[in-house]
Amino acid sequence: MGLIVPVWEFIADVVLFLVLGYAAIYALTRVSRYSDPFHRFIMITAFSLLIATVGRAMDIADDFSGAPSILPKLEVVLYFISIVGVIYGLVNYIGSIEGRLLIVPSNVEPNGGIVPGGFLYFGDRESLLKFLASINVPVLAVTRTPWAFRGIKNVQTLWITQASEEGVSPTRLHVIIDTAVKFFKGGGRLVLIDCIEVLILYNDFVSVFKFLTTLKDYALNTGSALLVNVSEGALGEREINLLTREFEPIKDLKRLLKPKTSS
Repeated sequence: MGLIVPVWEFIADVVLFLVLGYAAIYALTRVSRYSDPFHRFIMITAFSLLIATVGRAMDIADDFSGAPSILPKLEVVLYFISIVGVIYGLVNYIGSIEGRLLIVPSNVEPNGGIVPGGFLYFGDRESLLKFLASINVPVLAVTRTPWAFRGIKNVQTLWITQASEEGVSPTRLHVIIDTAVKFFKGGGRLVLIDCIEVLILYNDFVSVFKFLTTLKDYALNTGSALLVNVSEGALGEREINLLTREFEPIKDLKRLLKPKTSS
C-alpha cells in the first residue's frame, strides 16, 4: 500500500483532519456550559464536525493504493451531511435569536406623549395595567408575569425566568439592557421594570441600581421613559433613598403623560 497522491496533498488532508477533530472536541467540551438556543447550536455544530472528521479520515485512507473504491462516495455523503448540519444549526440559532428581538407594534403611534425620564411607581398593580391599556404608545414590560399583560395590545413583554428559553435569566442584566435599548431605538416609548425585587434577589442592589440608571440614560437619549414598579415594603429605606435620587417617585401614573397642547 503506497501513497498515490502528492505529499503536499496528503499533508493537507492530515492537517484538515486534525483541525476538524480538534474543533469537534472543543465544541463538545462546551455543550454543558450554555442554555438554548446556543446549547442546541453547539450540539448540532459538534455533531456535524464529527461527521466531517470521519469523512476526512476516509479521505486520508483514500490517499493510499488499495483503499476500497466505495470510500470517495462515502466521503461525499458525509461532507454533504456535515455541511447541511452546520447550515441548519446556524439558521436555527439565528432564528431563535431573532425571535427574541422586540419590534414596535404597528398599531400604535411611536411618538406618543410620554414624559422622558425615570420614574418610581408605588401604586397598585390594577391601576398600572389600566393605565398601560389606556395609552397609545409602545410599551415593553420586563416582568415575571407576562400573562398579566395579555390583551393589552400596545404592550410587549420580556419574561424574566430561568426555566424557559423563551425568557431571559434574571442574572443576565446585559441582555435585558440590550433588548430595552433596541426597543427604545425602534420607537418604543416606555419600558416598565415590573420585577425589581427578583433582579435584586439574583444579583445585588448595586448591580441593579447601575442597570437601572443605565437604562434611564438610554431612555432620556431617545426621548422615552423608564418606569420602575416597586411593591410596598419590598425595598429598604436606604435602597428607596438611593433610587429616588435618580428616579422621580409617582403615585399618579398620569404624571407620565405630556400635557395636551391646545390648538
